[in-house]
Amino acid sequence: MGGHQYVFAIHHDTDNVHLHMTVNRVHPDSYNAVYPDRDYFKLDYAMRELELRYGWAHDNGPYSVTNSTGTPEISWSAPKPKFQGKQPTRAADMEHHLDQESLHTYCRGEPREAVASLLKKKSLTWQKLHAELARYGLGMKPKGRGMGIYSLDDLSLVPIKASDMHEALSKARLEKRLGDYEERRVSQELMALMSYDKFVSPRRNPEDRQQRRSERANLRRALRARYEAYRTKFVYRRVDKEWVKQQFKRIRDDARQQRLDIRVRIRNPKDRKAFYSILAFETLRAREELKTKISKMRAELKNDPSNKRFSYREWVEKEAATGDPGAISQLRGFAYGEKRAAKAEGANRFEFALDLDPKYQSIDGMLGVVRKNGSIIYRRAAGDPGFVDLGGQFSFPGQVVDSELITRAIRAMPNISASDAALRITGSTEFKRSVVEALVDERYAGPLADPELEQLLRKVKAERDAQQRSRSGPRGG
Repeated sequence: MGGHQYVFAIHHDTDNVHLHMTVNRVHPDSYNAVYPDRDYFKLDYAMRELELRYGWAHDNGPYSVTNSTGTPEISWSAPKPKFQGKQPTRAADMEHHLDQESLHTYCRGEPREAVASLLKKKSLTWQKLHAELARYGLGMKPKGRGMGIYSLDDLSLVPIKASDMHEALSKARLEKRLGDYEERRVSQELMALMSYDKFVSPRRNPEDRQQRRSERANLRRALRARYEAYRTKFVYRRVDKEWVKQQFKRIRDDARQQRLDIRVRIRNPKDRKAFYSILAFETLRAREELKTKISKMRAELKNDPSNKRFSYREWVEKEAATGDPGAISQLRGFAYGEKRAAKAEGANRFEFALDLDPKYQSIDGMLGVVRKNGSIIYRRAAGDPGFVDLGGQFSFPGQVVDSELITRAIRAMPNISASDAALRITGSTEFKRSVVEALVDERYAGPLADPELEQLLRKVKAERDAQQRSRSGPRGG
């Protein structure tokens, strides 16, 4: 694309300095158009080359740099071929530019594992396959010369190839095993439930539902932007430093003038010394009175409710009280989030803060993907689920949760040692023990919500201290 028109812009509005690139695909002189193929992966490979050329630290991505032969080499980050370069460029673009989880990424996660288990069964039929996909809000139907997977909940999403979800879902393989394609059939009982229920309002049009969802999203984005504007413009009222300086200067100048007057008026040295002592006492008392006055003023400002910046939750509640539709919608979102957290009570997770939004961050050896609901899932290079940032809490949906993964999650927690809220850990006994041990290794100084785990934390810390002392050995002369 040499000679093509372009605009580059460097931004500093996030935690990472980043570059936006816009390039005209059409050459300004020849009018020849370039059609980039798999450009997301080519750009990532180019970034590894630039990092090597300029000695920069390596960022996470589809490609990584290894030194197994003594010479830096660029290769796929994922060791398994099925995870190497599988994501279509359009899906990657949507996730990176719109901060949304693509249908492709969603299908390659938990739904793919469920379908893979079903494909191993000899009793597989078209209807069982349809039913399993429907459990995850997905459907399957012919698309072109193959099969497509589409969303039952969001008809606006572009379907993906079924073979991109699992290689065994190609049309040729499925029809060879199951016969000609069969449409999804719904039982009469289910149809009756769907068509009539005197206690339920009529089914909503999917397009209307999607429109309302989009409207809610726009309202909440606008609400968040208003809060950020309020947060940026909010200025805490403080005691003026210049005024404080002038008050102390006035006391100092008055004392200096009175000392000069005493030296001129009082001739007797003993009397002059006595007056100096009285002046010193009165000056000291004036300073202490001023300090008390300033402390009182600062305390009043600190305790003044109008001088406190609201948290996002508090600000939303205040706006909702005025009838703001976006704030009311966001309050419902908070309530749904709390319900989801209650449902996952027995899951492996730990909660470290309240009313905290998920925040994307770069974690060594992990790739983060922003989901449609705003949560962020971090996967390791091998493609396992890793952990999910739900905002103030991390959950671990994978089957294998090792100490390395827990340690990475703990290090990703913001200001854990300074947090006022007690860390709440739920899940299996093995998971709780692993989290406690990792907290000791990371020198966590905050409290735990569970008294038994608090006791276990102290016990593990004492054991580690004893091991450290035994390794150090006695000191002798």
